[in-house]
Formats: sequence, structure tokens, C-alpha cells
Amino acid sequence: MSPYFSLVIPAHNEQSAIGNLLDSIVAQSYRSFEVIVSDSASEDNTSKVVEEYKKAFPYFLHLDEKTPNVASARNNGAKYAQGEYLIFLDADVIIEKHFLKAVMRHIQVDHPSMMTVWNRPRPPSWRGRLIFGLMNRIVQRVQDKHPAANGPCVIMKRDLFKSINGFDESIYFGEDYDIVKRAFKKGGTMKVYKNPLLFVSTRRFDREGLIVSLFKSITALLYQFMFGPIRKPIFKYEMGGQYYENKK
Repeated sequence: MSPYFSLVIPAHNEQSAIGNLLDSIVAQSYRSFEVIVSDSASEDNTSKVVEEYKKAFPYFLHLDEKTPNVASARNNGAKYAQGEYLIFLDADVIIEKHFLKAVMRHIQVDHPSMMTVWNRPRPPSWRGRLIFGLMNRIVQRVQDKHPAANGPCVIMKRDLFKSINGFDESIYFGEDYDIVKRAFKKGGTMKVYKNPLLFVSTRRFDREGLIVSLFKSITALLYQFMFGPIRKPIFKYEMGGQYYENKK
């Protein structure tokens, strides 16, 4: 019997973060899921950390990608997915124990073909609460006419994902916003929930500072609303865990 959820995790140099996420998945109360880690050309010990979890899950796949592209890593992971719903999680998040159980409850009640949840800062901080709080409320407010998803967690029916050919790998930033927009035009229905709890690392805010982080978040959102996908850099946005380990 196929698992109901496919958890797809792209990872590029995430040796320090991905173990925390996998631990939180091991602890899930709802068990009908598979885990697919798409290791996106990591040069650190990400692969070694991931391999340690092979026996922790009944359904587990570790892919070795050659190109450090998050959209490509997500798409390649989704190719092997068997679940009815795909749950794309960033490697630096942690999910609460009843996360999947709560997602299932939302599906049973509302029947959305897409959903996302609010980001909570980890560790808690005023900077994280400010930025995540702002973005959460924007995503919540525009969901009926201009649906969007919080990038660290995008949930979508697998059939819908396949019908729009997945993530656009040519996008520089905001592939999560783009895929929800295209799926919505295809007839998908979107929901944004405050719960279950998704804890997202504030490492980018801590590294870049409040002003720069707010500027990038708001600039990207406005650009996509007005002009569409961001296919060329409008600001520097480095991906991968090495950005945070190699601090200035």
C-alpha cells in the first residue's frame, strides 16, 4: 500500500540542519508517509547524515543530484514520489509531532489541492516574529485572489503537481510562489493554515540582519505581484547551509 504523503526535502550543504528535521519526522504520530531527500550537489557531510536515517523509515529514498538547484532537486524528488500529496520541506525546518496528522485533518475537512502553514521562528526572536509574522499575514490575506505559499512548506496533490510540470527550474527566486500561481490557474484550491506548527530557522535573518532581510522579502513579493517570476537576480540570494557556517 502506497504512503499517503511524500515528504520531499531538497538539501545543499545542510549537514548541520537536516538531522533536526529528520528527527522531527521520525517522531510523527501519523505514519503513512515516505521520505525523499534530494541531496543537491552537497560538498559537506549532508549525505553521511542522511544515510544514518535509512533504517528509521519504512519508505526512504536518498537521491544524489549533480546540480545545486532547489527547483530541480524538488522536481527530481517528486518523480519518485508515490503519495497522494507531496509535502516539500526546506532542510532547515522542524515539524511538530502531530504535523502530518493535522495536515490530514485539514484535507478531510476542506479538501484543498494545495496548502501551506505559517512559519514560526526557530529559535524564537523578535526579529523572526516580525519578519515571519509579516509574511504569514500577507500570504493569508491574498490567498483567495493571489494565492501564495510560504516557501519552507509547500503541500500539493501529486496529480496537480504533475499536470503543471512541477517547479520552474529557470526561476532564480520565488519558485514556490510561481508553482502555486500556475496550479491555481489550473483549477487548484489553496488554503493557508496557522497550524500545525512549522518551525523555520532564522539563520538568514541572523546572518543578513533585519533591514536586508525585510528588503529582500518585500522586494521579491512585490516584484512577483507586478512582473511575474524572478528569472534574473534582483538581489543576491545564496542558497545552501555553507552560507551560514562560513560566517564573516
